[in-house]
Amino acid sequence: MSTLLAVSCASGAPHGEAPPAAPAAELLAFEIQEGRIRNHFFRHGHIAAHVLTTSGVSPRLIVAFPAGNMGIAVWFDALPAPVELSVEGGLSGVERPGGMRGVSALLASAAPALRVHRLILGSIRTVRDVGRDAPLPAWLHSDVEVGGASIAARRATRDGEHHLELRVEPEGGTTATLGPDGRIELTAGPSGLRVRVTALSDEPPLTPVPLGELVTERAADDPRHRQALAFLAYREKLLAGSWRFLTYFGRDTLLAVRMLLPVLEPAAIEAGIGSVLDRLSPSGEVAHEEAIGEYAALLHLAAGRAGALREPVYDYKMVDDDFLLAPLCAEYLLGSAPGRERAAAFLSRRTPAGDTYAQALARNVSLVLRLAAPFAETGDPRALVSLKEGEPVGEWRDSAEGLAFGRIPYNVNAALVPAALRASARLLASPLLGADGEGAARAERLARAWRDAGVFFRVELPEAEARRRVAAYAASLGLDAAPALASLSGPLSFPAIALDREGRPLPVMHSDDSFVLLFTDPPPGALEEIAGRLLRPFPAGLRTPVGVLVANPALAPDPALWALFTRGHYHGTVTWSWQQAMLAAGLDRQLARGDLPAPARGALERARRALWEVIQASREASTRELWSWTVEGGRYRRVPFGAERAHHDESNAVQLWSTVYLAVRP
Repeated sequence: MSTLLAVSCASGAPHGEAPPAAPAAELLAFEIQEGRIRNHFFRHGHIAAHVLTTSGVSPRLIVAFPAGNMGIAVWFDALPAPVELSVEGGLSGVERPGGMRGVSALLASAAPALRVHRLILGSIRTVRDVGRDAPLPAWLHSDVEVGGASIAARRATRDGEHHLELRVEPEGGTTATLGPDGRIELTAGPSGLRVRVTALSDEPPLTPVPLGELVTERAADDPRHRQALAFLAYREKLLAGSWRFLTYFGRDTLLAVRMLLPVLEPAAIEAGIGSVLDRLSPSGEVAHEEAIGEYAALLHLAAGRAGALREPVYDYKMVDDDFLLAPLCAEYLLGSAPGRERAAAFLSRRTPAGDTYAQALARNVSLVLRLAAPFAETGDPRALVSLKEGEPVGEWRDSAEGLAFGRIPYNVNAALVPAALRASARLLASPLLGADGEGAARAERLARAWRDAGVFFRVELPEAEARRRVAAYAASLGLDAAPALASLSGPLSFPAIALDREGRPLPVMHSDDSFVLLFTDPPPGALEEIAGRLLRPFPAGLRTPVGVLVANPALAPDPALWALFTRGHYHGTVTWSWQQAMLAAGLDRQLARGDLPAPARGALERARRALWEVIQASREASTRELWSWTVEGGRYRRVPFGAERAHHDESNAVQLWSTVYLAVRP
């Protein structure tokens, strides 16, 4: 059930005039439930919070604040049987003198008693890192005190600048006490266990982008996706996802804005691009993630920088986002109105360091050309763009095993570098970056050299060998291999997920054809092969009834690779909502071409129909980050990622790049 309301709040008036009608202040309030997790989102004025409760044998409460990326997490002791933990009546905003603000909720459970296992008041990054059972640093302990029937936990941030508070007030006969070890114990009354919890923080609030300034009338009339996008959209930046990534992520911002471009209002587009330009490194690298608030203070203290505890710390270890900025800027600033009309004014804005946005963008373009030069000069696959030395990750598959421990990612080299070079040529040739004809010509030469970089990733198997591997893999999972085997006819080819350090392909099938479709113009034969991977059922292809999988290791000769891509791995045989959306957007882009022969066009149209069938089958989960699956009675069933112990992580209920279905439509 979801609601979206608008209310008014008081405001001042010019001297000598009666107070005018107050501008509308949106009240955003909606809920998302999947499996045992209930998510409640609230945003009104200076208050924004995401409250989630987890039911089961290990109940949990999390409150996440976009302001400062701060939060409060409560894990309860494991129980002998599963219990429900829920919010009754929704959330209400609370604002106190001194800047403490947050939300209040009435928690209800049928459990006879709940005992707090762990309580963390701190950065969401800290909550993620420490979690339920890792050692708790001494500095993270909270002060807990009893006041009458209620209990309050308080903590000042590590730098002493800000504060968090959780107040627990029992209702309906429930009691709250402190046990001998100082942990909170809740005991149910006659009407069950009912406690009002109030979570507060005094971090400086962000400035929401009102819905009326977020998307145009061309956006899909989908309340859930509009609400999710609104909760993540602020003038300072777009947030990657909630609850776990409730701050800026460069790659997520750039890809989301690129896919939402047809329906975003200019203010939202420029908030996204501007947040990336504001965080560029001196050499033009795009910041992957930011550490802010207390987590930034922790990093500064660890590095001996006690004089700059509140300065953000940016992470530049990723390589893919460096090649996403130029394509988006070229599309918006050199495309149709209103971007083209606003381009000069936008690029005249200044970063916190004092550079104009034009100067910042030029730095990134220069970086793109420099990084592309080694392969263009040598043609050696080992000179392709690789992960940075010493870093195990570097693109969106950023779990340790997400690239099968490869070093040279397919999507970066086959799609993003060529696209960034073509976009750089357009930008350099334009007056926006000084009409640099020589630079534009160099970018075009580099783009030609990179045009066929994808050939180094090609894997081809004879039909008999492909059948053998598919059958063996299906047997290992207890799957019926017949539909997959029936889809095979002739040799099977696909691009490897990555190359190893020596330039050898790692034969894992994957969904990163999405980048090729959205950012490049493949030849007809390549498009037919991509369509085949979307049409063939898993494990011969990527399609299941509950989603397109982002990885399929069935065709790898070494079963050791199978173990890196299970249904429990973050980038394993699971479905990511945004990858399906980008495949759909890419198919539309290719079908808009006027140079495709009938066989290629027909294959793409069949793939598009099949893709939208599986997207619609999990439509209610589409704002989520990802999901897994199981097979029961011969039928696939979607499983929330994080719902099982075998899952290596958990999924966000709302993810920025999963809201793109507002623009990507059947």
